Amino acid sequence: MSMIQSQSNPASTRPRIAKSVMAVAVVALAAALPLQAQPITVPNFSFESPSTPFVSTTVASWQKNPEPAFYGPTFGSSGITWDQTAGVFLDTNPYQNHNGVQGGYILSVPQVALFQDYTTSPTHDFNATFNVGMSYNLTVGVFAKSSMAPGATLDLSLYYLDGSNNKITVDSTTITYSSAAFPLTSPLNLIDYSVNVPTVQAGDALAGQHIGIEIESTVSAQLTTFANWDLDNVRLTAAPEPASLSLVALGFAGLLIGRIRSRRAF
Repeated sequence: MSMIQSQSNPASTRPRIAKSVMAVAVVALAAALPLQAQPITVPNFSFESPSTPFVSTTVASWQKNPEPAFYGPTFGSSGITWDQTAGVFLDTNPYQNHNGVQGGYILSVPQVALFQDYTTSPTHDFNATFNVGMSYNLTVGVFAKSSMAPGATLDLSLYYLDGSNNKITVDSTTITYSSAAFPLTSPLNLIDYSVNVPTVQAGDALAGQHIGIEIESTVSAQLTTFANWDLDNVRLTAAPEPASLSLVALGFAGLLIGRIRSRRAF
């Protein structure tokens, strides 16, 4: 009686191996997509400069809006000069999640702002640009206490400058004060608020433009209380378009398959 022994055909397993390699490569790179966001350095991002034992109205790397015409006549009796409406402070009763030992502040007064872009420093310390194929996220730690009027607002925005140096807002987030949004439960924690800019396309007006960051009090005159918006840890990140990374994954998988086929040909 003859015995027939079956033998596997190495060639028949190649398609299965190739498909398995491609699947593993795609899954591995797809899993890494959330990790692809790259930090962009924001000068004086945690308001540590200049160092102060209490409060400083100077904020290194950031600029302030010029005093508006309405401020003196409307709020002149407050005893607070326009320059004092924004600055840095030593966080002596620290927020549990603060970065460093200082924070920034903006008073709840119309048009008080801190901003920076390519033009705000003579050495162009902040020179990031909106690049095609990238999306952007701005996140700032913010807190306000009960001296703030309910309904007072603060805007976070990303912008670029047009040919006449006018700020063109790309996207913004409005923060509205309420006691529920900013609970005074101890220990206090800054609350992260974000601005998200979707993937920049080649035809977009912002493509290639320098990035600007602005934090501005947009409270109405009626709700003005001179209360503090406390700020810290300004973070900016850029991430590649997910579709582009998927193509990279497929290309990588194809390269592996090609190498497997070439090796098994010998």
